[in-house]
Amino acid sequence: MNIYQDLEAQRLHRNQTRTQIKTSNLVKEGVLVNSNVPLNDSYNSMLISDSVEMPNKLYERNTKKEKGLLPIAAATTGFMGLVAAGTALLAKSAKDTVEVDLAKKLPSMTRNVCINEEINQAIYRMVASPSKKATKAMLGVAAISSMGFMGKTFCDGFRDVWVKKKEADIHKNLQENLIAVETQSFAGKLQINRSLLAEKAKEFSKVLAENPETAENFKSHHIHFKSNKSKDTSNKKQKSSFLKNLGYFALGAVSLAAIAGFGYISMKNIRKSVSSMKEGREKVKESINFIIESMKNHSAETLGVEGHNEAKKLNSNNIKNLLVSMDATPEEVAETAKKMHWHNDEQQKEFIEDTLFTIRKSTEKANSALGGSGEDRNTFYSHVNDYTAFFYNWMLDSSNKQFKSLFLGITGATAATYLGKTAGEAIKDVQVKKYNAETELSLQQRLVATELRNFKSKKEASIQPLCDEFYRQKDNGKPKEELKVMADSILGEIKNGPPYVYS
Repeated sequence: MNIYQDLEAQRLHRNQTRTQIKTSNLVKEGVLVNSNVPLNDSYNSMLISDSVEMPNKLYERNTKKEKGLLPIAAATTGFMGLVAAGTALLAKSAKDTVEVDLAKKLPSMTRNVCINEEINQAIYRMVASPSKKATKAMLGVAAISSMGFMGKTFCDGFRDVWVKKKEADIHKNLQENLIAVETQSFAGKLQINRSLLAEKAKEFSKVLAENPETAENFKSHHIHFKSNKSKDTSNKKQKSSFLKNLGYFALGAVSLAAIAGFGYISMKNIRKSVSSMKEGREKVKESINFIIESMKNHSAETLGVEGHNEAKKLNSNNIKNLLVSMDATPEEVAETAKKMHWHNDEQQKEFIEDTLFTIRKSTEKANSALGGSGEDRNTFYSHVNDYTAFFYNWMLDSSNKQFKSLFLGITGATAATYLGKTAGEAIKDVQVKKYNAETELSLQQRLVATELRNFKSKKEASIQPLCDEFYRQKDNGKPKEELKVMADSILGEIKNGPPYVYS
Protein backbone atom coordinates (compact mmCIF):
# COMPACT_ATOMS: atom_id res chain seq x y z
CA MET A 1 0.00 0.00 0.00
CA ASN A 2 1.29 3.46 -0.88
CA ILE A 3 1.22 5.46 2.36
CA TYR A 4 1.69 8.75 0.50
CA GLN A 5 -1.57 8.81 -1.47
CA ASP A 6 -3.11 11.36 0.88
CA LEU A 7 -2.11 14.99 0.30
CA GLU A 8 -1.39 15.55 3.96
CA ALA A 9 0.90 12.53 4.06
CA GLN A 10 2.67 13.79 0.94
CA ARG A 11 3.18 17.20 2.51
CA LEU A 12 4.54 15.70 5.72
CA HIS A 13 6.92 13.43 3.78
CA ARG A 14 8.19 16.22 1.51
CA ASN A 15 9.04 18.58 4.37
CA GLN A 16 10.55 16.09 6.81
CA THR A 17 14.22 15.50 7.44
CA ARG A 18 15.79 12.10 6.79
CA THR A 19 15.57 11.15 10.46
CA GLN A 20 11.89 12.14 10.62
CA ILE A 21 11.12 10.18 7.44
CA LYS A 22 12.85 7.08 8.82
CA THR A 23 10.87 7.32 12.08
CA SER A 24 7.48 7.98 10.45
CA ASN A 25 7.84 5.09 7.98
CA LEU A 26 8.06 2.41 10.67
CA VAL A 27 5.32 -0.22 10.19
CA LYS A 28 3.09 -0.49 13.24
CA GLU A 29 1.73 -3.93 14.13
CA GLY A 30 -1.78 -4.58 15.48
CA VAL A 31 -4.24 -7.33 16.31
CA LEU A 32 -7.59 -7.88 14.57
CA VAL A 33 -10.18 -8.97 17.15
CA ASN A 34 -13.18 -11.15 16.21
CA SER A 35 -16.26 -9.85 18.00
CA ASN A 36 -18.32 -12.99 17.15
CA VAL A 37 -21.25 -11.04 15.68
CA PRO A 38 -24.11 -13.40 14.62
CA LEU A 39 -24.34 -13.95 10.87
CA ASN A 40 -27.81 -12.43 10.53
CA ASP A 41 -26.70 -9.30 12.34
CA SER A 42 -23.54 -9.19 10.18
CA TYR A 43 -25.67 -8.82 7.06
CA ASN A 44 -27.20 -5.71 8.54
CA SER A 45 -24.22 -4.27 10.41
CA MET A 46 -21.85 -4.73 7.44
CA LEU A 47 -24.53 -3.97 4.78
CA ILE A 48 -23.89 -7.17 2.83
CA SER A 49 -25.93 -7.23 -0.40
CA ASP A 50 -27.59 -10.32 -1.83
CA SER A 51 -25.57 -10.19 -5.04
CA VAL A 52 -22.80 -7.84 -6.14
CA GLU A 53 -20.77 -8.39 -9.31
CA MET A 54 -16.99 -8.22 -9.25
CA PRO A 55 -15.38 -5.27 -11.13
CA ASN A 56 -14.56 -5.97 -14.77
CA LYS A 57 -10.94 -4.92 -14.29
CA LEU A 58 -10.51 -7.93 -12.01
CA TYR A 59 -10.59 -10.32 -14.96
CA GLU A 60 -8.33 -8.40 -17.31
CA ARG A 61 -5.06 -10.17 -18.04
CA ASN A 62 -2.13 -7.99 -18.99
CA THR A 63 0.56 -10.62 -19.21
CA LYS A 64 3.72 -10.22 -21.20
CA LYS A 65 5.20 -13.10 -23.11
CA GLU A 66 8.59 -14.14 -21.81
CA LYS A 67 11.19 -13.80 -24.53
CA GLY A 68 13.89 -15.80 -22.79
CA LEU A 69 17.27 -15.55 -24.45
CA LEU A 70 15.99 -13.63 -27.48
CA PRO A 71 16.96 -10.14 -26.15
CA ILE A 72 20.45 -11.37 -25.19
CA ALA A 73 20.96 -13.02 -28.57
CA ALA A 74 19.67 -9.97 -30.40
CA ALA A 75 21.93 -7.63 -28.41
CA THR A 76 25.11 -9.66 -28.90
CA THR A 77 24.40 -10.35 -32.57
CA GLY A 78 23.54 -6.71 -33.19
CA PHE A 79 26.75 -5.55 -31.50
CA MET A 80 28.88 -7.87 -33.62
CA GLY A 81 26.99 -6.69 -36.69
CA LEU A 82 27.88 -3.09 -35.81
CA VAL A 83 31.54 -4.10 -35.41
CA ALA A 84 31.49 -5.81 -38.80
CA ALA A 85 29.86 -2.75 -40.41
CA GLY A 86 32.50 -0.50 -38.82
CA THR A 87 35.36 -2.57 -40.16
CA ALA A 88 33.72 -2.62 -43.60
CA LEU A 89 33.53 1.18 -43.56
CA LEU A 90 37.18 1.31 -42.49
CA ALA A 91 38.23 -0.93 -45.38
CA LYS A 92 36.18 1.10 -47.85
CA SER A 93 37.66 4.35 -46.52
CA ALA A 94 41.21 3.02 -46.97
CA LYS A 95 40.40 1.97 -50.53
CA ASP A 96 38.78 5.34 -51.33
CA THR A 97 41.83 7.18 -49.98
CA VAL A 98 44.03 5.46 -52.55
CA GLU A 99 41.67 6.24 -55.44
CA VAL A 100 40.67 9.80 -54.42
CA ASP A 101 41.35 12.64 -56.85
CA LEU A 102 44.27 14.95 -56.01
CA ALA A 103 41.96 17.98 -55.84
CA LYS A 104 39.77 16.21 -53.25
CA LYS A 105 42.56 14.67 -51.15
CA LEU A 106 42.87 15.83 -47.52
CA PRO A 107 46.11 17.73 -46.88
CA SER A 108 48.71 16.86 -44.27
CA MET A 109 48.16 18.47 -40.89
CA THR A 110 50.64 19.73 -38.34
CA ARG A 111 49.78 18.71 -34.76
CA ASN A 112 49.65 21.86 -32.63
CA VAL A 113 50.06 21.39 -28.87
CA CYS A 114 48.59 24.34 -27.01
CA ILE A 115 49.75 24.81 -23.40
CA ASN A 116 47.05 26.75 -21.54
CA GLU A 117 48.00 26.13 -17.92
CA GLU A 118 50.73 28.37 -16.52
CA ILE A 119 52.28 25.59 -14.42
CA ASN A 120 52.53 23.38 -17.53
CA GLN A 121 54.09 26.24 -19.48
CA ALA A 122 56.63 26.80 -16.68
CA ILE A 123 57.54 23.11 -16.66
CA TYR A 124 57.92 23.15 -20.46
CA ARG A 125 60.27 26.12 -20.28
CA MET A 126 62.34 24.50 -17.54
CA VAL A 127 62.64 21.27 -19.60
CA ALA A 128 63.25 22.98 -22.95
CA SER A 129 65.79 25.55 -21.70
CA PRO A 130 66.73 24.89 -18.07
CA SER A 131 68.11 27.84 -16.18
CA LYS A 132 68.15 29.31 -12.68
CA LYS A 133 65.48 31.86 -13.57
CA ALA A 134 63.22 29.29 -15.22
CA THR A 135 63.51 26.95 -12.21
CA LYS A 136 62.84 29.80 -9.77
CA ALA A 137 59.82 30.96 -11.77
CA MET A 138 58.42 27.41 -12.00
CA LEU A 139 58.72 26.88 -8.23
CA GLY A 140 57.17 30.28 -7.57
CA VAL A 141 54.21 29.49 -9.84
CA ALA A 142 53.74 26.12 -8.11
CA ALA A 143 53.74 27.82 -4.67
CA ILE A 144 51.29 30.56 -5.57
CA SER A 145 49.02 28.10 -7.39
CA SER A 146 48.92 25.95 -4.24
CA MET A 147 48.09 29.01 -2.14
CA GLY A 148 45.29 29.93 -4.53
CA PHE A 149 43.90 26.38 -4.51
CA MET A 150 43.90 26.18 -0.71
CA GLY A 151 42.32 29.62 -0.42
CA LYS A 152 39.60 28.60 -2.88
CA THR A 153 39.00 25.36 -0.94
CA PHE A 154 38.59 27.30 2.32
CA CYS A 155 36.18 29.81 0.77
CA ASP A 156 34.08 27.03 -0.80
CA GLY A 157 33.99 25.09 2.49
CA PHE A 158 33.01 28.17 4.49
CA ARG A 159 30.28 28.92 1.96
CA ASP A 160 28.87 25.36 2.14
CA VAL A 161 28.85 25.36 5.97
CA TRP A 162 27.10 28.75 6.13
CA VAL A 163 24.52 27.80 3.49
CA LYS A 164 23.80 24.48 5.26
CA LYS A 165 23.28 26.25 8.60
CA LYS A 166 20.88 28.73 7.04
CA GLU A 167 19.10 25.88 5.24
CA ALA A 168 18.53 24.12 8.59
CA ASP A 169 17.04 27.32 10.07
CA ILE A 170 14.80 27.80 7.03
CA HIS A 171 13.61 24.18 7.20
CA LYS A 172 12.88 24.46 10.92
CA ASN A 173 10.85 27.65 10.39
CA LEU A 174 8.94 25.99 7.54
CA GLN A 175 7.91 23.07 9.75
CA GLU A 176 6.87 25.48 12.48
CA ASN A 177 4.67 27.40 10.02
CA LEU A 178 3.23 24.18 8.57
CA ILE A 179 1.76 23.30 11.98
CA ALA A 180 -1.06 25.79 11.39
CA VAL A 181 -1.63 24.44 7.87
CA GLU A 182 -1.79 20.83 9.06
CA THR A 183 -4.07 21.85 11.91
CA GLN A 184 -6.49 23.46 9.43
CA SER A 185 -6.48 20.31 7.30
CA PHE A 186 -6.90 18.00 10.29
CA ALA A 187 -9.67 20.08 11.87
CA GLY A 188 -11.42 20.50 8.52
CA LYS A 189 -11.58 16.74 7.93
CA LEU A 190 -12.97 16.14 11.40
CA GLN A 191 -15.55 18.85 10.77
CA ILE A 192 -16.52 17.17 7.46
CA ASN A 193 -16.99 13.89 9.34
CA ARG A 194 -19.17 15.56 11.98
CA SER A 195 -21.21 17.35 9.31
CA LEU A 196 -21.83 14.13 7.35
CA LEU A 197 -22.73 12.31 10.57
CA ALA A 198 -25.28 14.99 11.47
CA GLU A 199 -26.71 15.06 7.93
CA LYS A 200 -27.08 11.28 7.56
CA ALA A 201 -28.34 10.80 11.12
CA LYS A 202 -31.12 13.34 10.48
CA GLU A 203 -31.89 11.68 7.13
CA PHE A 204 -32.10 8.16 8.60
CA SER A 205 -34.21 9.45 11.49
CA LYS A 206 -36.80 10.77 9.04
CA VAL A 207 -36.75 7.55 7.01
CA LEU A 208 -37.20 5.39 10.10
CA ALA A 209 -39.98 7.61 11.48
CA GLU A 210 -43.25 5.90 12.41
CA ASN A 211 -45.31 8.00 9.94
CA PRO A 212 -45.07 6.19 6.55
CA GLU A 213 -46.16 9.27 4.57
CA THR A 214 -43.31 11.37 5.92
CA ALA A 215 -40.77 8.75 5.01
CA GLU A 216 -42.28 8.25 1.54
CA ASN A 217 -42.32 12.01 0.84
CA PHE A 218 -38.69 12.33 1.95
CA LYS A 219 -37.67 9.44 -0.28
CA SER A 220 -39.50 10.89 -3.30
CA HIS A 221 -37.92 14.27 -2.75
CA HIS A 222 -34.49 12.66 -2.42
CA ILE A 223 -34.85 10.66 -5.65
CA HIS A 224 -36.26 13.66 -7.54
CA PHE A 225 -33.32 15.79 -6.52
CA LYS A 226 -30.82 13.17 -7.71
CA SER A 227 -32.67 12.83 -11.02
CA ASN A 228 -32.50 16.56 -11.78
CA LYS A 229 -28.84 16.65 -10.87
CA SER A 230 -28.10 13.74 -13.21
CA LYS A 231 -30.01 15.39 -16.04
CA ASP A 232 -28.20 18.71 -15.59
CA THR A 233 -24.86 16.92 -15.48
CA SER A 234 -25.68 15.04 -18.70
CA ASN A 235 -26.60 18.28 -20.50
CA LYS A 236 -23.41 19.95 -19.30
CA LYS A 237 -21.34 16.99 -20.48
CA GLN A 238 -22.94 17.04 -23.94
CA LYS A 239 -22.39 20.78 -24.26
CA SER A 240 -18.79 20.47 -23.07
CA SER A 241 -18.14 17.62 -25.53
CA PHE A 242 -19.53 19.67 -28.43
CA LEU A 243 -17.41 22.69 -27.52
CA LYS A 244 -14.36 20.48 -27.13
CA ASN A 245 -14.82 18.90 -30.58
CA LEU A 246 -15.46 22.34 -32.08
CA GLY A 247 -12.20 23.55 -30.52
CA TYR A 248 -10.33 20.57 -32.01
CA PHE A 249 -11.67 21.31 -35.49
CA ALA A 250 -10.78 24.98 -35.16
CA LEU A 251 -7.26 24.11 -33.99
CA GLY A 252 -6.83 21.70 -36.91
CA ALA A 253 -8.00 24.30 -39.41
CA VAL A 254 -5.65 26.94 -37.99
CA SER A 255 -2.74 24.47 -38.06
CA LEU A 256 -3.37 23.50 -41.69
CA ALA A 257 -3.66 27.16 -42.69
CA ALA A 258 -0.40 27.96 -40.87
CA ILE A 259 1.39 25.04 -42.57
CA ALA A 260 0.17 26.15 -46.00
CA GLY A 261 1.17 29.75 -45.26
CA PHE A 262 4.65 28.82 -44.11
CA GLY A 263 5.07 26.58 -47.15
CA TYR A 264 4.13 29.45 -49.47
CA ILE A 265 6.53 31.80 -47.67
CA SER A 266 9.32 29.20 -47.90
CA MET A 267 8.85 28.73 -51.64
CA LYS A 268 8.76 32.51 -52.10
CA ASN A 269 12.00 32.89 -50.16
CA ILE A 270 13.65 30.16 -52.23
CA ARG A 271 12.66 31.94 -55.44
CA LYS A 272 14.05 35.19 -54.07
CA SER A 273 17.30 33.46 -53.15
CA VAL A 274 17.69 31.96 -56.63
CA SER A 275 16.97 35.34 -58.20
CA SER A 276 19.50 37.06 -55.90
CA MET A 277 22.16 34.47 -56.73
CA LYS A 278 21.58 35.04 -60.47
CA GLU A 279 21.95 38.79 -59.97
CA GLY A 280 25.15 38.20 -57.99
CA ARG A 281 26.63 36.05 -60.75
CA GLU A 282 25.84 38.71 -63.34
CA LYS A 283 27.55 41.39 -61.24
CA VAL A 284 30.65 39.19 -60.93
CA LYS A 285 30.67 38.71 -64.70
CA GLU A 286 30.45 42.49 -65.16
CA SER A 287 33.46 42.90 -62.84
CA ILE A 288 35.42 40.31 -64.85
CA ASN A 289 34.61 42.08 -68.12
CA PHE A 290 35.68 45.41 -66.59
CA ILE A 291 39.06 43.93 -65.59
CA ILE A 292 39.53 42.43 -69.07
CA GLU A 293 38.80 45.79 -70.67
CA SER A 294 41.23 47.54 -68.33
CA MET A 295 43.96 45.07 -69.37
CA LYS A 296 44.09 46.75 -72.80
CA ASN A 297 45.66 49.81 -71.16
CA HIS A 298 48.39 47.70 -69.52
CA SER A 299 50.48 47.21 -72.61
CA ALA A 300 54.23 46.72 -72.65
CA GLU A 301 54.66 50.06 -74.39
CA THR A 302 52.99 52.02 -71.59
CA LEU A 303 54.15 50.02 -68.53
CA GLY A 304 57.30 48.41 -69.75
CA VAL A 305 57.89 44.67 -69.95
CA GLU A 306 58.27 44.11 -66.21
CA GLY A 307 55.30 46.32 -65.31
CA HIS A 308 53.22 44.69 -67.99
CA ASN A 309 53.95 41.19 -66.65
CA GLU A 310 53.15 42.25 -63.06
CA ALA A 311 49.86 43.82 -64.15
CA LYS A 312 49.04 40.73 -66.22
CA LYS A 313 49.67 38.44 -63.26
CA LEU A 314 47.63 40.58 -60.86
CA ASN A 315 44.66 40.84 -63.21
CA SER A 316 44.75 37.09 -63.91
CA ASN A 317 44.68 36.34 -60.19
CA ASN A 318 41.78 38.76 -59.68
CA ILE A 319 39.78 37.17 -62.49
CA LYS A 320 40.60 33.69 -61.17
CA ASN A 321 39.38 34.62 -57.65
CA LEU A 322 36.17 36.06 -59.08
CA LEU A 323 35.51 32.88 -61.08
CA VAL A 324 36.14 30.77 -57.96
CA SER A 325 33.80 32.94 -55.85
CA MET A 326 30.92 32.45 -58.30
CA ASP A 327 31.66 28.70 -58.65
CA ALA A 328 31.92 29.08 -62.43
CA THR A 329 31.26 26.20 -64.79
CA PRO A 330 34.02 24.91 -67.13
CA GLU A 331 32.25 26.60 -70.05
CA GLU A 332 32.24 29.98 -68.24
CA VAL A 333 35.95 29.61 -67.37
CA ALA A 334 36.87 28.77 -70.97
CA GLU A 335 34.76 31.63 -72.35
CA THR A 336 36.40 34.12 -69.95
CA ALA A 337 39.91 32.86 -70.78
CA LYS A 338 39.33 33.43 -74.49
CA LYS A 339 38.55 37.13 -73.84
CA MET A 340 41.84 37.65 -71.97
CA HIS A 341 44.97 38.73 -73.84
CA TRP A 342 47.49 35.88 -73.79
CA HIS A 343 50.89 35.67 -75.47
CA ASN A 344 50.34 32.01 -76.36
CA ASP A 345 47.84 29.16 -75.97
CA GLU A 346 49.91 27.50 -73.23
CA GLN A 347 49.27 30.39 -70.84
CA GLN A 348 45.54 30.24 -71.60
CA LYS A 349 45.43 26.48 -71.04
CA GLU A 350 47.40 26.76 -67.78
CA PHE A 351 44.99 29.47 -66.53
CA ILE A 352 41.93 27.29 -67.30
CA GLU A 353 43.37 24.18 -65.61
CA ASP A 354 44.54 26.08 -62.52
CA THR A 355 41.16 27.83 -62.13
CA LEU A 356 39.13 24.62 -62.54
CA PHE A 357 41.40 22.78 -60.07
CA THR A 358 40.88 25.55 -57.49
CA ILE A 359 37.09 25.42 -58.01
CA ARG A 360 36.95 21.61 -57.63
CA LYS A 361 39.26 21.12 -54.63
CA SER A 362 37.66 20.58 -51.23
CA THR A 363 40.36 21.79 -48.81
CA GLU A 364 42.81 24.63 -48.31
CA LYS A 365 46.10 24.63 -46.40
CA ALA A 366 46.01 26.61 -43.16
CA ASN A 367 48.08 29.73 -42.71
CA SER A 368 51.55 29.03 -41.32
CA ALA A 369 50.90 31.36 -38.37
CA LEU A 370 47.96 29.20 -37.29
CA GLY A 371 48.45 25.71 -38.61
CA GLY A 372 52.18 25.43 -39.05
CA SER A 373 53.91 24.25 -42.19
CA GLY A 374 51.41 21.48 -42.87
CA GLU A 375 53.93 18.69 -42.33
CA ASP A 376 53.04 15.73 -40.09
CA ARG A 377 55.12 16.93 -37.13
CA ASN A 378 54.53 18.39 -33.68
CA THR A 379 54.58 22.08 -32.85
CA PHE A 380 54.10 23.84 -29.50
CA TYR A 381 52.64 27.19 -28.56
CA SER A 382 51.29 28.72 -25.37
CA HIS A 383 48.08 30.60 -24.70
CA VAL A 384 47.80 31.34 -20.97
CA ASN A 385 44.77 33.05 -19.48
CA ASP A 386 45.56 33.00 -15.77
CA TYR A 387 46.76 35.40 -13.08
CA THR A 388 49.82 33.20 -12.41
CA ALA A 389 51.19 34.15 -15.86
CA PHE A 390 51.98 37.64 -14.54
CA PHE A 391 53.71 36.14 -11.49
CA TYR A 392 55.83 33.99 -13.82
CA ASN A 393 56.88 37.05 -15.81
CA TRP A 394 57.78 38.84 -12.58
CA MET A 395 59.87 35.87 -11.41
CA LEU A 396 61.78 35.85 -14.70
CA ASP A 397 62.56 39.57 -14.40
CA SER A 398 62.21 40.69 -10.79
CA SER A 399 63.75 44.10 -11.56
CA ASN A 400 60.81 45.07 -13.76
CA LYS A 401 58.46 46.99 -11.48
CA GLN A 402 55.68 46.96 -14.07
CA PHE A 403 55.60 43.15 -13.97
CA LYS A 404 55.21 43.40 -10.20
CA SER A 405 52.40 45.95 -10.47
CA LEU A 406 50.63 43.85 -13.08
CA PHE A 407 50.83 40.75 -10.90
CA LEU A 408 49.61 42.48 -7.71
CA GLY A 409 46.83 44.36 -9.49
CA ILE A 410 45.47 41.46 -11.52
CA THR A 411 45.87 38.95 -8.67
CA GLY A 412 44.08 41.31 -6.28
CA ALA A 413 41.27 41.87 -8.79
CA THR A 414 40.98 38.11 -9.41
CA ALA A 415 40.83 37.33 -5.68
CA ALA A 416 38.29 40.08 -5.03
CA THR A 417 36.16 38.89 -7.95
CA TYR A 418 36.18 35.31 -6.72
CA LEU A 419 35.34 36.29 -3.13
CA GLY A 420 32.52 38.50 -4.37
CA LYS A 421 31.22 35.76 -6.64
CA THR A 422 31.35 33.17 -3.82
CA ALA A 423 29.60 35.50 -1.37
CA GLY A 424 26.97 36.42 -3.97
CA GLU A 425 26.27 32.78 -4.79
CA ALA A 426 25.99 31.92 -1.09
CA ILE A 427 23.52 34.75 -0.46
CA LYS A 428 21.62 33.79 -3.62
CA ASP A 429 21.36 30.13 -2.53
CA VAL A 430 20.08 31.11 0.93
CA GLN A 431 17.55 33.54 -0.51
CA VAL A 432 16.36 30.98 -3.07
CA LYS A 433 15.89 28.39 -0.31
CA LYS A 434 14.06 30.97 1.80
CA TYR A 435 11.75 31.97 -1.04
CA ASN A 436 11.20 28.31 -1.93
CA ALA A 437 10.15 27.64 1.66
CA GLU A 438 7.75 30.58 1.54
CA THR A 439 6.37 29.35 -1.79
CA GLU A 440 5.94 25.85 -0.33
CA LEU A 441 4.11 27.27 2.70
CA SER A 442 1.85 29.38 0.45
CA LEU A 443 1.14 26.36 -1.76
CA GLN A 444 0.24 24.17 1.21
CA GLN A 445 -2.06 26.89 2.58
CA ARG A 446 -3.87 27.09 -0.75
CA LEU A 447 -4.06 23.30 -0.99
CA VAL A 448 -5.99 22.97 2.27
CA ALA A 449 -9.29 23.81 0.54
CA THR A 450 -8.49 21.38 -2.30
CA GLU A 451 -7.53 18.69 0.19
CA LEU A 452 -10.78 19.13 2.15
CA ARG A 453 -12.88 18.94 -1.05
CA ASN A 454 -10.95 15.83 -2.08
CA PHE A 455 -11.55 14.27 1.34
CA LYS A 456 -15.27 15.07 1.28
CA SER A 457 -15.67 13.70 -2.26
CA LYS A 458 -13.96 10.43 -1.33
CA LYS A 459 -15.94 10.11 1.88
CA GLU A 460 -19.22 10.59 0.01
CA ALA A 461 -18.11 8.06 -2.64
CA SER A 462 -17.42 5.61 0.19
CA ILE A 463 -20.82 5.88 1.89
CA GLN A 464 -23.09 6.50 -1.13
CA PRO A 465 -23.26 2.78 -2.15
CA LEU A 466 -24.11 1.94 1.46
CA CYS A 467 -26.95 4.49 1.46
CA ASP A 468 -28.23 3.08 -1.85
CA GLU A 469 -28.18 -0.41 -0.34
CA PHE A 470 -30.05 0.89 2.72
CA TYR A 471 -32.89 2.27 0.58
CA ARG A 472 -33.02 -0.88 -1.55
CA GLN A 473 -33.37 -3.05 1.57
CA LYS A 474 -36.08 -0.70 2.85
CA ASP A 475 -38.02 -1.01 -0.42
CA ASN A 476 -37.75 -4.81 -0.13
CA GLY A 477 -39.58 -4.63 3.20
CA LYS A 478 -36.75 -5.18 5.68
CA PRO A 479 -37.95 -4.58 9.29
CA LYS A 480 -37.15 -1.28 10.98
CA GLU A 481 -35.00 -2.97 13.63
CA GLU A 482 -32.67 -4.33 10.97
CA LEU A 483 -32.73 -1.03 9.08
CA LYS A 484 -31.71 0.64 12.33
CA VAL A 485 -28.65 -1.64 12.50
CA MET A 486 -27.79 -0.77 8.90
CA ALA A 487 -28.12 2.97 9.61
CA ASP A 488 -25.86 2.64 12.64
CA SER A 489 -23.29 0.82 10.47
CA ILE A 490 -23.37 3.62 7.87
CA LEU A 491 -22.82 6.22 10.57
CA GLY A 492 -19.93 4.14 11.91
CA GLU A 493 -18.47 3.98 8.41
CA ILE A 494 -18.71 7.76 8.13
CA LYS A 495 -16.86 8.20 11.39
CA ASN A 496 -14.20 5.49 11.08
CA GLY A 497 -14.09 4.43 7.45
CA PRO A 498 -11.82 5.57 4.60
CA PRO A 499 -10.46 8.00 3.74
CA TYR A 500 -8.99 8.30 7.21
CA VAL A 501 -8.02 11.41 9.12
CA TYR A 502 -4.29 11.35 9.83
CA SER A 503 -2.90 12.89 13.00
